[in-house]
Amino acid sequence: MTDQELQAIEKHIGYSLPEYYRATSSNYPFPLDSFADEFMLLNAPEVIIELNSAEISPPGIGKPFFIGSDGGEESYFVDTSKDDSGVFVFGLETGNCHLLVPSWTAFLDHIRAEHAEIAADEEVMRQCKLNKKWWEFWK
Repeated sequence: MTDQELQAIEKHIGYSLPEYYRATSSNYPFPLDSFADEFMLLNAPEVIIELNSAEISPPGIGKPFFIGSDGGEESYFVDTSKDDSGVFVFGLETGNCHLLVPSWTAFLDHIRAEHAEIAADEEVMRQCKLNKKWWEFWK
């Protein structure tokens, strides 16, 4: 993201973004159109603004800033009132939240692990297709 895009997000939410988030977003570490880009750590300012437009106030969190999701019913956020916030999960159906990982670095490692798991699953499927017999069209 550009500095102008980050400033637009800040203007919308009404406070400064954490430096670790700005640094990561300015030099986005994951491929475009990846699971991270589309869900876990959004890289589109308009989607981030929309995500943070909802009136969601997780209990015990000073300034929640939503950064992505699991692709389903859980959203990821940081508490921008703390310099060293971990990344939290907010259940959209339950309204409950809990700590996902204790630090931003751990969150980036979590995303990398998810990407590795997806790649491994894709390789298994590719190998299945390569090794199936011509009559095994259901595999």
